Amino acid sequence: MTVCLQYSRPASGSTEAEIFGMDMAINNLLRAWFRYGTQERFICRPTDNPSFDQFRALAKEAGHDPAKKCMGLDPRHPRENLIPISCLFQPDPNVADLAWQRLQVPGNGFSICGLVHTMSSERVIKVVGDLVHAPTSACDALICPSRAIRDAIHALWEIQTDYVKSRYGANFTCPVQLPVIPLGVDTTRFAKITTPEHRQNQRAALGIDDDEIVILFLGRLSFATKAHPGPLFLAAEKAAQESGKKLRLVMFGYFKPEVMDKFFRNLSNDICKTVKVDYVMNNDSRFPDGFWAGADMFISLVDNIQESFGLTPIEAMAAGLPAIVSDWDGYRDGVRNDMDGYLIPTLTPPAASGLAIAQRYFNRLDNYGEYLAASGQSTAIDIAATATAIKTLAENPGKRAQFAENGRRRAQEAYDWRYIIRAYEELWRELGKEARHEHGLGRTPEGWQAAHPAFPNPWQMFASFPTAGLDGFSVLRAITDKKQLAMLLKHEMNYFVPSLLLGKEQLAELAERFRTADGTAIADAAAGFAPADHDKVLRSCGWLLKFGICERAD
Repeated sequence: MTVCLQYSRPASGSTEAEIFGMDMAINNLLRAWFRYGTQERFICRPTDNPSFDQFRALAKEAGHDPAKKCMGLDPRHPRENLIPISCLFQPDPNVADLAWQRLQVPGNGFSICGLVHTMSSERVIKVVGDLVHAPTSACDALICPSRAIRDAIHALWEIQTDYVKSRYGANFTCPVQLPVIPLGVDTTRFAKITTPEHRQNQRAALGIDDDEIVILFLGRLSFATKAHPGPLFLAAEKAAQESGKKLRLVMFGYFKPEVMDKFFRNLSNDICKTVKVDYVMNNDSRFPDGFWAGADMFISLVDNIQESFGLTPIEAMAAGLPAIVSDWDGYRDGVRNDMDGYLIPTLTPPAASGLAIAQRYFNRLDNYGEYLAASGQSTAIDIAATATAIKTLAENPGKRAQFAENGRRRAQEAYDWRYIIRAYEELWRELGKEARHEHGLGRTPEGWQAAHPAFPNPWQMFASFPTAGLDGFSVLRAITDKKQLAMLLKHEMNYFVPSLLLGKEQLAELAERFRTADGTAIADAAAGFAPADHDKVLRSCGWLLKFGICERAD
């Protein structure tokens, strides 16, 4: 197994106050690969030099010598450097172009594997939709972090192919495999940051009494792109009133955008009269390791279609916290109801009533955030069930402890990075085996003249532009001497894409083959060159005519 990572340094970056989930997920995946991967060398196909520098830096961070362990491949030359690869992995879903590029590699003997983080944005929908028409193979895959994302992709392809069927009668087939591999966590780290000492210090920093029960929400504080806090505030207040317990809700994260600060605080002030609410920013120097140790239970009532997997519930389990989460997307894959915590029922209106949301977004009446918020504002979270779950855990320390132990064990056995990386490598190994046994990966029509539907052969697309064309039967005759050819080749502007032409010495040799009284057919002149150089000979013949070295003799 030889896996090559197609890597681009995350463009969005991060600040102390914000952690961009996708960027962090990709870098954490790389860190885990460097830590647990079994390849002798880590091969990277970076999009630019800074990306390769980042790749090497992450390898060094994991204790490797980048000079010995890291190898870089130039993505502009797939024909030369991808032949020994068994699987080309790109940690995002934009793999259609890789499938088109694979056609340039003799034998096409490698699989392509991508990774989906979310399925709600216009860009992601388009690149995943492109796979319907790309030259993919059954040995290719898009790793999905949850079954919900896998199902969303199937639904997208069915939507697209339903339209194609209505026009062309085409049959739908799944372009690539869709294996489900979740994101991982470093369970060892969570064990280190959730000690009794950490708990005491974190609770003391917020002045939390021993008899207070802390409910933790951790993540982006945005009703548009994460979760509307209304159901959480209502349920926490209801549980506090009914249980008589001193409940404290800690909202740990960052406001995105900043106007969310006002929205959240105003709403919690109006709803939460019994339960106390703290807002703690994730750049607060008092809590460099988050607030995992100080809490008694974790809650996240996500209602947003931008979510895909939900890493924080897994982190909560690794931290030894029972989790109360919405029965939504990948959340339901991680938390087992009444074992690690509680899954709270969710409801959405009938599908037909959502068409207007899509139309407003497509017509640019709403931006992306408004599109997400429009979907979320009619997604219902069962408030009564949430209040019951909070109340039950608040009143039963034994149940909290049992759920915490179950969750911690599940995180260690199912979500620790060492097992996740093993699953990745097993998949890559199987894909590579399938690629070796499959011939003609991503077939195109015989004689198809394009690198990609948007990158056609210019001399086919613009065939009507010239007066005539050359072929093997065309006869050329040399009309200048070697000195004239040498003079022309001195000028860079005359020979500015040399890789597409014969070398200078071979050009001179080709010109000599046309130095006969009646001229020579191009096919005869090309006979002495390697078959792989046939197209170069034809292009070089055009060059010889262009600069007056030869003339047409037929």
